[in-house]
Amino acid sequence: MTVRLWVICLSVLTIVAAPAGAASRRTLDRPSRAEIAAGPAVIRDATLRSLDAPAGFWGGVYTTRTNEHVTIYSSDTYAVDETANQRWANFLASLVHGPELSLVSVYLAPLSQVSAICGGEDILGCYGDDRLVAPGEDLFEVSAESVITHEYGHHIAANRSNAPWRALAYGTKRWASYEQVCRRARAHELFPGAEGGLVYLFNPGEVFAETYRLMNERKAGIPETPWRVVDESLQPNDRDLALVEQDVAQPWSANRTVRLIGGFARRGSSVRNFKLATPLDGTFTASVQGSPALRLDVFSGKKRLVRGTTSTAGTVCGPRTLTFRVTRMAGSGAFTLAVSLP
Repeated sequence: MTVRLWVICLSVLTIVAAPAGAASRRTLDRPSRAEIAAGPAVIRDATLRSLDAPAGFWGGVYTTRTNEHVTIYSSDTYAVDETANQRWANFLASLVHGPELSLVSVYLAPLSQVSAICGGEDILGCYGDDRLVAPGEDLFEVSAESVITHEYGHHIAANRSNAPWRALAYGTKRWASYEQVCRRARAHELFPGAEGGLVYLFNPGEVFAETYRLMNERKAGIPETPWRVVDESLQPNDRDLALVEQDVAQPWSANRTVRLIGGFARRGSSVRNFKLATPLDGTFTASVQGSPALRLDVFSGKKRLVRGTTSTAGTVCGPRTLTFRVTRMAGSGAFTLAVSLP
């Protein structure tokens, strides 16, 4: 009887202990768009340098309610629950996005693991090469949703063109042009790509990611949190938010070409000026062809930006109009001015 009783007691302990061990496993947060706004004054993140995946993670590709595909991996610290990963896939699809959604791989992990992967104790998330690492559960006064939305803003930028600059560092084309990122970076007011110290707060790539998060707050009808990220000069207005949404939904892809016809009579002025709007920063090229001997110069106001012969190139960095001046050196007749602008 004693042996039999000991076996029964051991069996009971085994049955009770197994669920207790399973219950001690962490569980993934149940995401909600209402939590996007629950972020810190600054979401400290970093560039993801390397990640051996999916070792130590479970998950895969999930089909969202919108019939899109998202790759989600969760740390094996969390109890395996495919429906939890599915909820995160649906959350990402609920953000303002484009076809880049199918390219991202999201890795959800406890903060200690996020810090180890991303390279710093105060780091809440990181992004690089279409891979995003973020907490799978809320932190103290910081929601997982706020961090993931911010990091997804980096993924948006990484998959947009802001030639000749990297959109990941400068922000997307229309937003960065409106915010005068090129001009302000040249003036050392902004610091693209900065990851350490106070200059991190003036990193336009981080400002773009936070503006993207704020835009999603507004789209979801969430009461907006105070803008405490960087200097007030970078606080987004309605135009900023509209341009970010446009850059997401209708990305800029290439320059536009403008062709203008002019001519010179045998007598009269030897100069023709063509003023063109330059709403976007970027590179431009211009060339002039015709029967007269010609020279082409480009001005911003009274400042000559570039001086060429029959062709020239340069960068739009701040000015919202440029003047293309065609000068007759000899002869007369018609000419064609072709300008490629961002």
